[in-house]
Amino acid sequence: MTTLQVADVRSFMNLLLLSDTFDSWGFQGASVTSLTQYTIDGSINTDYLTEEERKARGDRGLLFSEFRSVLTAIIRSGRTPLRMSVILTCPEEMLGGHQSTTAGSYQMTIRFQDKSLKLISGISIGSFSMDRSDAVFWDSYLPAYLEKLHIEFTRL
Repeated sequence: MTTLQVADVRSFMNLLLLSDTFDSWGFQGASVTSLTQYTIDGSINTDYLTEEERKARGDRGLLFSEFRSVLTAIIRSGRTPLRMSVILTCPEEMLGGHQSTTAGSYQMTIRFQDKSLKLISGISIGSFSMDRSDAVFWDSYLPAYLEKLHIEFTRL
């Protein structure tokens, strides 16, 4: 697990909320604290979907593109939230053919608090193993990906 402090909060938030940069990432959940606290768990209520929608979706989880406008609406109250946390999962097609040995998913937690924005890398473990190669891979991949996006950060 690696923690990266983003230098330009505004630029990163513009990438997150106003562009499609992270739209293909999976959405695991979010919490925003402003006048009240909003908590979204990111799971899909399949009972809400029609049979056709369930078949079309398959076992695919929620994408950030399906939630971005909701998050933007919550934050656009004209004031910066007190706290925010968003958990996204990297799409497999972005991993350049990397084959996981134990990771269920590669996650990036976006944490904003006290005017500071931190990105935390992590993996969800599919099965127990002493092998740390997936964590090592993700801890190096995420910073390299952010550099390609011209996101300035410092490692903490």
